[in-house]
Amino acid sequence: MGKRCALVLGAGKSGLSAVTFLLKKGCCVSLYDDNTEDKSVYDEWRAKGCNLFLGTLPDFNKERFAFAVISPGIPLTHPCAVALRENNIPIWGELEIAARFIKKPIIGITGTNGKTTTTTLIGEILKAAGYRVFIGGNIGVPLLSSLNDKYDYYVVEMSSFQLETIDRMDTTISLFLNLTADHLDRHGSMEGYLAAKGNLAAKQSKKHYTVLNYDDEAIRSLEKITGGIPVFFSCKDHIYTGTSLQNNYILFQGPAGMEQENSIVMPISDIRLPGPHNLENALGAITVAKLLNIDHKVIVKTLKTFAGVEHRLEDVAVIKGVRYVNDSKATNPDAVFKALVSYGDAPILLIAGGRNKGNDFGDLGKLIAEKCKSLILIGEAAADMADAAQRAGLEDVTIVEDLGAAVALAAKKAVKDDIVLLSPANASFDQFDNYEQRGQVFKDIVLKLKRGKTNGGCGPKQEEKAT
Repeated sequence: MGKRCALVLGAGKSGLSAVTFLLKKGCCVSLYDDNTEDKSVYDEWRAKGCNLFLGTLPDFNKERFAFAVISPGIPLTHPCAVALRENNIPIWGELEIAARFIKKPIIGITGTNGKTTTTTLIGEILKAAGYRVFIGGNIGVPLLSSLNDKYDYYVVEMSSFQLETIDRMDTTISLFLNLTADHLDRHGSMEGYLAAKGNLAAKQSKKHYTVLNYDDEAIRSLEKITGGIPVFFSCKDHIYTGTSLQNNYILFQGPAGMEQENSIVMPISDIRLPGPHNLENALGAITVAKLLNIDHKVIVKTLKTFAGVEHRLEDVAVIKGVRYVNDSKATNPDAVFKALVSYGDAPILLIAGGRNKGNDFGDLGKLIAEKCKSLILIGEAAADMADAAQRAGLEDVTIVEDLGAAVALAAKKAVKDDIVLLSPANASFDQFDNYEQRGQVFKDIVLKLKRGKTNGGCGPKQEEKAT
């Protein structure tokens, strides 16, 4: 890159990863951030030769930037991003920069729900096959911080925020799981949300694969815009190219030109992951693994043993016959919908709430009234969720101050064979740093309860990962 000058927007994990990478590549780097309160935290970056713009936009008549790198949490409507576009300066995200330097296959996974589970599952299948694998991206490990020659595959979770700013990134395989209402406060509409995600398919070349959920009409429509070879998976229909179900077995049929005959992969019952939504995730992962010609036995063994990821339908403890489940990663209504249907007719005391991302709770309220014996709410969205559930007929609805009070009340109400489920349907950053912290606090409270100790409070505020 020589001495090209770049402007990095945002001093979070992703932004600072970009600053570090670009400085190593010989760029002159400037950093913009809205934070003006504690400028001393940027002393390290000044010492490294980084020019700082804190709360004040650069003068684009004087500064000559070849490109800008924007953190995913900063919308393209931000004044700095608008000014960059007005001055015809390309705006890329961390994924785009990283993709220009990665020489090995990139597997990109996106969708509203199930991304982390499926990304991790694909990574574990590849590891079991003997490959060296990077697993990260929107999961929490910035791609730019992990570029080296030791990996055979990069398995990357990609959010809509990140995919807004890709330009030439051409993934070897892209996987689209589903699309349900989320981040409408950012994208404005479902069409805008789909367009951001669809960017991943549109950038693919004809030699690469686009794996689409056939059962999701919006995702299936990406077949029309992809530059790659469309391959499908379905939990409902037998399809002729991809992965589907027949007589309680999973089948795979490779696309034309691929040396894969129609084959039985495994019985559905052998998949360890619980719930119908995880069958969808498993079929997506199987399709990717088959397209990479991973040995059949490796795929089956991994699916038989893979139990899921932390904070997604994670069993924490059984106390006096009551099962406590951490589903903190459920940050939108559809994720909670999938959690509730995973437990059949078991009595559920649901703990939910947080910061709404522009979603409507009407349909979820109806399911909560049907599936839950009690709803305990915290955070900014508590009143809206309470209204939706009560209008649907649920009488036992309580709003409490924090997660500690919510668990204490649930423990008081629950009886043997009940499930206390934390599945918030909202972002966490009204009371927590992120959904991981929210889930960890829940687990800590439950484990203290199991030991007979008092439970804790909620935790500090900050940000939520995108979907």
